[in-house]
Amino acid sequence: MMELFRNAGMGWADYKSGGKMAAFLLIALLYLWFTGKAKEVRVLAVYASVSAVCCILPLTAVPLMLYQTKFYDYEWIWSLVPLTSVTAYGLTVFLAEQWERKDDGGRPRAVAVTLLLLLALLLGGSLGGDAEGRARENAERKEAYAVAGLLSENYPGEEICLLAPKSILEYVREADGGIRLAYGRNLWDESLNAYAYDTYDGKVSDLYRWMDWVEQSAGVWMPEEDKAEMFDTLERRMEDAAAMGVNCILFPSGVPGELTQHMEAALGISARRFGDYIVFTLF
Repeated sequence: MMELFRNAGMGWADYKSGGKMAAFLLIALLYLWFTGKAKEVRVLAVYASVSAVCCILPLTAVPLMLYQTKFYDYEWIWSLVPLTSVTAYGLTVFLAEQWERKDDGGRPRAVAVTLLLLLALLLGGSLGGDAEGRARENAERKEAYAVAGLLSENYPGEEICLLAPKSILEYVREADGGIRLAYGRNLWDESLNAYAYDTYDGKVSDLYRWMDWVEQSAGVWMPEEDKAEMFDTLERRMEDAAAMGVNCILFPSGVPGELTQHMEAALGISARRFGDYIVFTLF
C-alpha cells in the first residue's frame, strides 16, 4: 500500500513537470470560483474541482489508480478531469471581460493580455520538460519527414506499406498519411493502448524485434548471438512482412554489407540507396 502512495506522489510530480496545463486548470478554477463566474457552469466547475483534487492528493489518487488497474500509469487518472474544456472556458471568460472593459487603455491592455496568455499556453506544454528528449524527438521527426519526402518523390502513386526503424515509423505518417505501417507506435509504447486490450500477434512482435537488431547492426557493436539470429531468421521475417502487406523496407545505411546482400538474395531484388538509408521495394 505504501508503494501505491509513493507512486501516486511521484506520479503527480512527473505529471506537472511534463507541462503546465494542470496549473492552468487550477488557475482557471480559482478565477471562476472567486469571481462568481462558476455559477454559470456550476456542475462542470464542481466536478472539475473535485476530480482534480482527487487526482492530486495521494489519499484519493490511490483508489482511482486501483480502479483503473495497474495496467495504466498514474497520468491516466487525469482522463477523468475535463482539463481542456474547463481551462478553455476560464480563459475565454477572462479574455471576454478584458475586451469588454471601456475604461482608458482598455483595448491596448486587452491585446497585451491576450498575447501574454497565448504565449503562456504555447510555452506551457514544455516548461519543465526534458530538453534533451525534445531535441531528440525533433531530430527524429525531421528525419522521418525527409524519408516521407524521398519515398513520395521516388515512388509517386505507389501505395506504400513501410517497415523501418521505429524512429521513422513514429513520425512518418505525420508527413504523409497515405503511408501504411507494418505496425504502429503502440507496439513499443503500451500507454497508447489505453482502455484497449488488443495486442499484436507473435509474428508482428518478432518482426519488430528483428528490425531492432537491424538498427543495432548499423551501430558500433551488437551481441554476436543477436547478430547470428538476425541472419538466421531473415527469410522467415521477410515472409511474415510480405504476408502483412509490407512492400517497402528501410535499413540504416550503416548496416553490414553482408546483411544487404542476404536481403537482396531473399527478396530477389536489388537495393537502392537514398541518403542515409537503404531501400528494398516489392512494387
